[in-house]
Amino acid sequence: MKRTTTSLIMLVAFLISGQSAFAEDFLNNSSYIAQTGYGGTKESAENAALAAISKFFQMNIEVKAEERTTVTNVGANSTMTEEVFVNSQTELFAVHYTKPRFDKKQKQYEVTAYIDREEAWRIYEPKIEDSVQSFEQFYSNAISQSDNLSKIIGLSRASKEAKQSELIKKLDFAMILNPDRAEKYGGTRNKISDIEASTRRLAKNCSVSVKVSSDYEERISKAVKGTFSKIGIKTLNENAEYLCSGEISENVQTLPAGTFFTPSFTIQIEKAGEVIYSVSRQLKKIGAKNEAVAKQRAFSAVAGEIQKSLQSELAF
Repeated sequence: MKRTTTSLIMLVAFLISGQSAFAEDFLNNSSYIAQTGYGGTKESAENAALAAISKFFQMNIEVKAEERTTVTNVGANSTMTEEVFVNSQTELFAVHYTKPRFDKKQKQYEVTAYIDREEAWRIYEPKIEDSVQSFEQFYSNAISQSDNLSKIIGLSRASKEAKQSELIKKLDFAMILNPDRAEKYGGTRNKISDIEASTRRLAKNCSVSVKVSSDYEERISKAVKGTFSKIGIKTLNENAEYLCSGEISENVQTLPAGTFFTPSFTIQIEKAGEVIYSVSRQLKKIGAKNEAVAKQRAFSAVAGEIQKSLQSELAF
């Protein structure tokens, strides 16, 4: 009986040590991303291990963001933003778990969560590929344009596409997930990083004159010129390469309650008679008891909307 009991104890000890060694195989193998979690139940230990995996990605992505901040002087993303992003990405592939091991002394379970880098890459690559191809199409269209301002507008759209798809974060995530496989996207990363510098280089060679059909206190002209100046495009009174013209319709009504404007506008940028960009908007009714106040409000609203429209096409 004693021999049987001793044998059982040795078998259990062997199984425990074997399970521990099994976990160590993942923790010490670069082919895997692995983290260990502890808890009072098997489920809580697994959740803790999964949380540790997410934290691993989150911390590494934050480091990447800080590196870019140092280079570009752009504000870093918040920890909460990184956490939300990481949690959404880690759902894409299976996280495996070792068999829970109960530590009698600590009275808790131990579980190691692990990701096979190659397996995860096969699942993750199609998603990143879609985002990369979409960005590359925008970028290719931009650099194929014949004039500088069209290229700037194209690069702005490419940048917007990259931001909307969170492509840089996905590329950072890919580099952490599987550095060897992710190297193929190095060229795309460089293009995104260079958009701001490329835009500013192109802007230095651009000049534009601004003409507005109806303006009040030059609010619209100032807004338009300010938008161009922000990215480095010179504004000239004449002999400019581009003409930005604005047609403003006040649509004014005088009523017992006051004066009301329902303004609309069309902004057009052209070069040698060829239209490069055009946008039209109709604003809601704006008014006040005092006519001067109503007009100030209306033209301020138009200037703000025009500025927003132009910035959406020229920002990077």
